[in-house]
Amino acid sequence: MLKKFQKRKKIDLTLKAGDKHYRSFIGPPSKYDLVSAMQFNLLTKHGLRENHKFLDIGCGSLRGGRLFIIYLLENNYHGVEPEKWLVEDGIYFELGKEIVKLKKPKFLHSTNFDFYKFGTEFDFALAQSIFTHASVEQIKTCLLNLSKVANKNFKLLASFIEGDENYEGSDWVYPGCVTYRFDFMKQLAEEYGFKCRKTDDTHPNNHTWLLIEK
Repeated sequence: MLKKFQKRKKIDLTLKAGDKHYRSFIGPPSKYDLVSAMQFNLLTKHGLRENHKFLDIGCGSLRGGRLFIIYLLENNYHGVEPEKWLVEDGIYFELGKEIVKLKKPKFLHSTNFDFYKFGTEFDFALAQSIFTHASVEQIKTCLLNLSKVANKNFKLLASFIEGDENYEGSDWVYPGCVTYRFDFMKQLAEEYGFKCRKTDDTHPNNHTWLLIEK
């Protein structure tokens, strides 16, 4: 019989996105469960199945990971997150160590999008609220490194905030957001051998979803 995971931390209703609590550091804490369900529904709608190798870029405190890890077969979940404490809290308060032992997810704590360190090719990837904060160079690095680990049927679902201007700074912006034009995002994807289109999927924070694929 699996042991119960630790009781979840009581959530302070005054917390804002970016505050240092595992549910608020990654976004509005009131939408934690909603965004979790959205990610899972989005990926399975676009074809993710339990046997696929899945890459969760910016997995945070396993907001979506807690569903993906249980759903996917052993060794198929791969999460990238610079903030190690977020993953640790996600496991401790949301998932449970017994599930981790059973499903054997893999984690990489890095800011460099160095996906090759997992030593596998991927069928699907998710970049939920990554391009909404990233500079052009960071997006290019992400796409370049994805092109090296993507199998022939690879799909990336990535959210961004569509605007009239492209962010021209060099820094990661958080908890603020940045905007890009769709034609610019499409051009970036094509530079690294991908096709790119907008989907009609909705997002509770009014992001636009991109489907980037081989």
